[in-house]
Amino acid sequence: MIIDEDVMELNRLSQILGIEGYDVCALHRSYKVFTEISKCHPDLILLDSMISEMDSMVVSRALKAIDTAKNIPLMMISGKDYNNYTYAFRPQNNNNSTVKTADIKSLLKDIELKLAS
Repeated sequence: MIIDEDVMELNRLSQILGIEGYDVCALHRSYKVFTEISKCHPDLILLDSMISEMDSMVVSRALKAIDTAKNIPLMMISGKDYNNYTYAFRPQNNNNSTVKTADIKSLLKDIELKLAS
């Protein structure tokens, strides 16, 4: 699941992930996540850290309070230059979040690692 208010970036990332073989549920309104999560059954949530409708940390905390969503891994991302992404994730066997700026290939690799853990 991708949550990003920037429709152009949302479509771009959805297409890239689709080409890579992922089923993508794309939302351009953050508040819709609470109704769509039960329909999409995501294995991972990519949440834009720069959303304006609701603070992304509030969305993240609210998702962790929902029994059916609390165990879904979440990566905060921002890709406003359309070439590089800044994202926070927890590497396997590590309790600390890592913030990383990388190209799409590195983001895809970290998504794969996150889904495998």
